[in-house]
Amino acid sequence: MFRSWLLIAVISLSVPAFAQETTLDIEQSSNHYIRDDLFVFLHAGAGRNYRILGSVEAGTPITVLQHNREQEFTEIRDNEGRRGWIETKFVSDQISRRELVPLLTERLAQTRSGTQGLQSENQRLNQQLNDARQQVSKLSAQVSEQEREIKKLSQQVDESEQKELVRWFTRGGMVAGAGILLGVILTYLPKKRRREDQWM
Repeated sequence: MFRSWLLIAVISLSVPAFAQETTLDIEQSSNHYIRDDLFVFLHAGAGRNYRILGSVEAGTPITVLQHNREQEFTEIRDNEGRRGWIETKFVSDQISRRELVPLLTERLAQTRSGTQGLQSENQRLNQQLNDARQQVSKLSAQVSEQEREIKKLSQQVDESEQKELVRWFTRGGMVAGAGILLGVILTYLPKKRRREDQWM
């Protein structure tokens, strides 16, 4: 038992050599984490000479309760509800990799899902666009056919009007010719003598 506590104490004293320095101005909040590159021991007081209550793994979210600037220790509460003191340099306000990876994985899944949704929507819109283009092409063909039909009917109407005009001119000419011929005939017909002319 003594050997295990001695081993824990030796590890506790050797950890600071591998830790990086951080700012001492740590505000009280729950948005803090144990740095990812280590695990630290939870002490009963603000110093290494206090009893070790346990260890806190790297990346564990913690709540900062208070800070001892002289000893450079911070009182925390971990995600299991344990309270204790750890060295301030092991506290970070950056989200840990252990917490960040699931968030990034979830965001990646959401992004992929959104991308698939957008691709599906894009395919649907492309299909609608192709259908609309086909419909426009079909309507354009119908319009061209109707224009040809209208042109044909217009030509038929023009031809009918010309024929009717020729017919009226022909009839008028025939009537005029008949009138002239009748006038000539009437001119050359012998006139009847009057009775008075006969008595004389």
